[in-house]
Amino acid sequence: QILKKVESGMIDILVGTQMIVKGHDFPNVTFVGVISADTSLHFPDFRSGERTFQLLTQVAGRAGRGEVFGEVVIQTYNPDHYSILRAKDHDFVGFYHEEIQFRKALDYPPFSRLVNFRLIGNSEKKTESAAGEMGRIGGSLLKKGLGKGIELLGPSMAPFTKMKGKFRWQMLAKGKNSTFLHQFARELALRMEKVTKEKGLNLDIDVDPVFIL
Repeated sequence: QILKKVESGMIDILVGTQMIVKGHDFPNVTFVGVISADTSLHFPDFRSGERTFQLLTQVAGRAGRGEVFGEVVIQTYNPDHYSILRAKDHDFVGFYHEEIQFRKALDYPPFSRLVNFRLIGNSEKKTESAAGEMGRIGGSLLKKGLGKGIELLGPSMAPFTKMKGKFRWQMLAKGKNSTFLHQFARELALRMEKVTKEKGLNLDIDVDPVFIL
C-alpha cells in the first residue's frame, strides 16, 4: 500500500531500511539520501566492502529514473573508503580491481573455497562447549592428514551471537581444493553427531557460504 502511494504521488517522502532500495522503479523520485552508508563496512565478513558497494549503487539507481535529473547524497564516516568512492562514481571495474587485491592478499574467495560449520542451540554453555569440541576434532583431523591444505578459522561466537533465542558458534574451513574440503566436512559432521545429539544442538554446514554472520 505504501509503495503504491509513492508511485501515485500521494506520498512524497519515504523513510526506511535497505529494503526500500530493492528494484523499485519510481520515475517521480528525484532525490535519495543515505544515512550511515558505511554501517555494513563494519560487519566482520570479507564481503562487507562488496555489499556496501552493491547497496549504494542500487540506492543511487532509485533517483532520476524519469525525465527529471536525480540527486543522491551519501552520509558516511569513511568517505575515503574505496567502496564508497567507487559507488559514488558508479565505477564497477575500479571497485573490482581494488577488491580483488584485498581478496588475493588474504586468500579469500575466489582464491579459495570456504565451508562454514555453525552450531546452534538453546543453551549458551552447551553451545560453547560443543564449539570447543568441534575445534579440537577439526584440529585432530588435520593433524592426521585429512584435509590437506585446509586452514581452520575459529571456532568463535558468530557475529550475531544470538538469533531467535538461540546461541550460535561457528568455525570456518578454508582451502583451495574443494574435494579435500568436502571430505573434511563429511568426516567432521560424522564425528560431531554424538556431540550434537547429547547436547541437543544443530550443526549447520554451509559450503561456499554467502553470509558468515
